[in-house]
Amino acid sequence: MVCDMHTRSLRIRLAWLGAGGLIATMVALAPITSSAQSATANPNGWGYGYNVQLWHYDSVARSNVIGDVTQAGFNWITQQLEWQEVEVEPGNYDFTQLDNIIGDASTAGLKIMLSFSHAPVFYRTDTSGLMPGDPTTYGNFMQAVAARYAGKVQAYELWNEENLDREAGTGNVDPSTYLPLLEAGSTGVKSSDPNALVLLGAPSPTTSNVPGVSIDDVSYLQQLYAINGGEAAGYFDVVSAHPSGFSNPPDCTPATPQCSLSGAWNTDDSFFAFTRVGEYHDVMVQNGDVAKQIWFTEFGYCSNPTPPPGYEYCKYITDDQQALFLYQAYNMARQVPYVGAMFAWNLNFQLSVPQFDEKWGFGIVHSDYGGRPAYFRLLGMPKP
Repeated sequence: MVCDMHTRSLRIRLAWLGAGGLIATMVALAPITSSAQSATANPNGWGYGYNVQLWHYDSVARSNVIGDVTQAGFNWITQQLEWQEVEVEPGNYDFTQLDNIIGDASTAGLKIMLSFSHAPVFYRTDTSGLMPGDPTTYGNFMQAVAARYAGKVQAYELWNEENLDREAGTGNVDPSTYLPLLEAGSTGVKSSDPNALVLLGAPSPTTSNVPGVSIDDVSYLQQLYAINGGEAAGYFDVVSAHPSGFSNPPDCTPATPQCSLSGAWNTDDSFFAFTRVGEYHDVMVQNGDVAKQIWFTEFGYCSNPTPPPGYEYCKYITDDQQALFLYQAYNMARQVPYVGAMFAWNLNFQLSVPQFDEKWGFGIVHSDYGGRPAYFRLLGMPKP
């Protein structure tokens, strides 16, 4: 989730964690109205998801975090990973951590999405950036992962925010470099598990067009669809989006910029999450791809009184406002016919990063497993 210079990199190695679990109390909230029919039925039901961090957590910590998910009544988790953390040598896979995560989450009845990016160094070339020089290596990797977890992992998001150099590599930001990666990854997944959903890697919301560095996310989608007469559409089931709330309540639009709590981060459509996702849908309609859903695979509000540079808007969102806006956003998303899921960014990253890390402010569970107001608000939210 990025606007211009913002990015969310998951390149962290975590200490083994274990602590007491979160004990929550139910909060009584007003019911929401039923949503309109989705554009395409989600075979796994409407998705209430959390972005979680479970990599290198011990069994107690995994149990605590997964318990927080199920206690809240959510039915999905997603874990973002670096490809190089699993394929440690060409064709040599270390599935230890994934086996633990997927085994525990599956036992708890959760649906799982995985997202892999950042090619191992041994697959990169001088011109491939963070992607592999040979896209078939990604296809082989995804085939191996999907074969191992067939029936246990329900969805795969193929890459992360590839319209930014921090995720694609300097000089490698171009839909023409992503398309072969998408095709290889999708083919690999479907060959091993035809029932798994393949999600287009979500671009990051940004208006910045700097050659080789960043491309406006709507433009990126338009350019991707334009290649070879829309060839990309045959290689994904769902479009992913990573919109951010910034300092704007979820019902804010470019027509009401005065609603920004900070008085800024309100000068472009990319600052307004539902507006931006609507523009994604417009691109899909223009390209005859209207039957597919869009999933908010990352969406959140940052509340942090001492945020890092670039995230100053976090100071203007209180914990209670974070809770209210997330609750409102889920209600709104349920009413959008083409939206099939929303994954809150994030559940538990405060367990893994310090307060000066940008991921900290989006977390809704503290480092001591105590819930912020947003956790309890979402716990009490009806989930039809």
